[in-house]
Amino acid sequence: MLEKIEILKGKVGTSYQMFFEDGNYCGCFFPIYEVFPNLPRFPLPSANPEDNWDYGMDKIFKSAFEIKKEDLQSGDILVTKFNNELHVALYIGSQRIIHVFRGHSLCISRTYFFKNLLVRYFRIKNEK
Repeated sequence: MLEKIEILKGKVGTSYQMFFEDGNYCGCFFPIYEVFPNLPRFPLPSANPEDNWDYGMDKIFKSAFEIKKEDLQSGDILVTKFNNELHVALYIGSQRIIHVFRGHSLCISRTYFFKNLLVRYFRIKNEK
């Protein structure tokens, strides 16, 4: 896991990409797919952020299980609603996450970045 995260950290600065060439959604899931390339990719169901929240959460629950914040390990996923949209970030240890927003590039932030938001924490099934 740590080796995959180090490779991902080398991609900091990569511009946001909404979709993969096959038409499936990439967006903020980019760091997740980089570390877990076998996760199923999915199209966005609509332009409505509320629809995409429910749909995205359903996809996360199919591949991951919820954990407590105090159980976070490198490779776990933080999920929140940011600007009324689903946003995911990958925990990389030492209270840091790697993530990307629409119109921005891949960056590393402190988990404190989400201090005023409800955050849920997940671990990919069968990976650890």
